[in-house]
Amino acid sequence: MTKTDDLYNVPRGTAFLTSQQILLYITYFIFYVLLARILSQTEVGQFAVLAGIQALFAGIVSGSFPSAATRFISRSIAKGDLHAASGAARTTLRLSLAVAVPALALALFFSPYASRFLEGFVDPTNLLFATFVSAFFADLMLLYAAFYIGVGRYVQSLYQNLLYVPLSRGLALTLAYLGLRVFGVMAGWAIGGGAAMLLSLYMWHGQLPRGGTYPLRPILAFSLPVFASTLVTIGQQWGDIGIIYLLLGSTILGPYYIVVSSVNFLSVLWTPVNSAIYPALSAAHSTGDLRGVSDRLATSFRLINLTVLPLGAALAAVSPTALEIAYGTQYTSEALTLSILSVTSVLLAQGALLVTTLQAVGHTRQYLVVTLASTLIFLGFVAVGASPLGTLAGAIGRALLSLLIVLFSILALRKTVSTGSSSSMSKAVPLAAAVGLPLLAVDQYFLRFPHPLLFRPIVQLGILFILFVVLFGFFSRQLRVFHHGDFAMLHDVLPTRLRPYLKKVQRLMLGEE
Repeated sequence: MTKTDDLYNVPRGTAFLTSQQILLYITYFIFYVLLARILSQTEVGQFAVLAGIQALFAGIVSGSFPSAATRFISRSIAKGDLHAASGAARTTLRLSLAVAVPALALALFFSPYASRFLEGFVDPTNLLFATFVSAFFADLMLLYAAFYIGVGRYVQSLYQNLLYVPLSRGLALTLAYLGLRVFGVMAGWAIGGGAAMLLSLYMWHGQLPRGGTYPLRPILAFSLPVFASTLVTIGQQWGDIGIIYLLLGSTILGPYYIVVSSVNFLSVLWTPVNSAIYPALSAAHSTGDLRGVSDRLATSFRLINLTVLPLGAALAAVSPTALEIAYGTQYTSEALTLSILSVTSVLLAQGALLVTTLQAVGHTRQYLVVTLASTLIFLGFVAVGASPLGTLAGAIGRALLSLLIVLFSILALRKTVSTGSSSSMSKAVPLAAAVGLPLLAVDQYFLRFPHPLLFRPIVQLGILFILFVVLFGFFSRQLRVFHHGDFAMLHDVLPTRLRPYLKKVQRLMLGEE
């Protein structure tokens, strides 16, 4: 194992970041479950609009600086130049602040005028104030998280988010429940962001030597195309939400936003892999190790395909019951939307890893072309389909968007690296069918023949979960989906006290005595 491999240990980093994502998404899930019960559907839709404004502000302010920081810090460390790595961090921080501080001042100044466009909102000016302040802190937090990942300090990123997410969401729910409603949610996010920034500054001290410099030109050359693509990415994440709000209103937007946010918990299966693999891909590419890039990608795609597709199919099969338990019967009308988003989440996962690869190997122009072309088609589809199809237009549009990103990215990378995006798909598809179809049949039976005592929704979900575990374990073993290498990787990154349990799972999944 090389020094770079040891520093940017993808399995170890993935383990840290997966632990983080699991804890965070549990928090997100609880947050949205309680939010749907504290706020009305109209207020949830208004909150979605403000969250979109926050994301747009943060995207404009931070742009591609976090990606640039990770890329140039990791490349400098791979070459053994810690002072250059320190200079890259300092330069990106100064650039970010040079944009963020004036942008915040302008946003606050114009908030009273912009608030006129928020019809039906209570106290829209103060809502925008809280939204822009929370976006400012979120921008700086993203940059420091990129610093930590760039130097291979995955655990610091974990600490940062473990403070921010529970604190901000907890305060948001508390203030909303106490009567501040939507304003309380945004104020809680702002307070949590400020506290997390203080922790980030404290943890970053001493990570790199002082006094390093790094030229501005290469950072800007990398950042500008990625900045444009970052804005496009915001369009991917929030464009359908904005279109549905404008054409259908905040009351219809509320349930759709809840469903989109809920299905995002599946990203715990691929977001940690992307975050951990990005500096490793960048470092390997900088040293000309294209074989290493391809090998890492093939392994990552294999794990994504074997986990995301079966779990997405399982969630799609039980979507009506899941929505009723989580948010109440008023949200079950979005069951088909949830099913479409869940079963096509494997395309979203593949696309996320492919665009990460485009950035890591420096193909920023191709990255921009891929994301821009896909997004324009996506937004056009949603705009045309929203009136006749309702929120289904958003779900189908997101599936189309993910498919186009995968296809365009593979074309853009074909002359550089072998991606292996279809790795183990021949086993993932049968496994997804073997798990999803029985769950669908059982869930439909519960829905069509309800029992007043035995088959209450929470009992149904428990039965469905046990059935999922049995089906997944049995068919994984029959189809020989996993092999010893998968468990060896997990063995190296798990705490010692958990390894005996891993061996039991290994014996069960592989059929060992």
